[in-house]
Amino acid sequence: MKLRSAVWALLGVAIVLSSGYALNRGILIGSRIETAQLSDAYPVPFYKKHCKYLFFTGVQQVWSSSESTRADAESSSCASLKPEPVIRRKRKVSDS
Repeated sequence: MKLRSAVWALLGVAIVLSSGYALNRGILIGSRIETAQLSDAYPVPFYKKHCKYLFFTGVQQVWSSSESTRADAESSSCASLKPEPVIRRKRKVSDS
């Protein structure tokens, strides 16, 4: 019986840790395509893909790519986890 309790406790800790890691990195919850243009002098549009990620602090929208056609923008993918975390470890600068 104690072994079963220990297994459930370890499973619970593993779930909490992996959820914390994923929310620190940002979990992809959706994306949208936006039409934009550089200026009035250059009226040719391009398409920007924005990916939305869920963090501890809320939802953040990240611009991921720009393409010349809407089909190319829709086919580009968003990473399932955002490349950089919200909480960053501080690294000590060496005096060498």
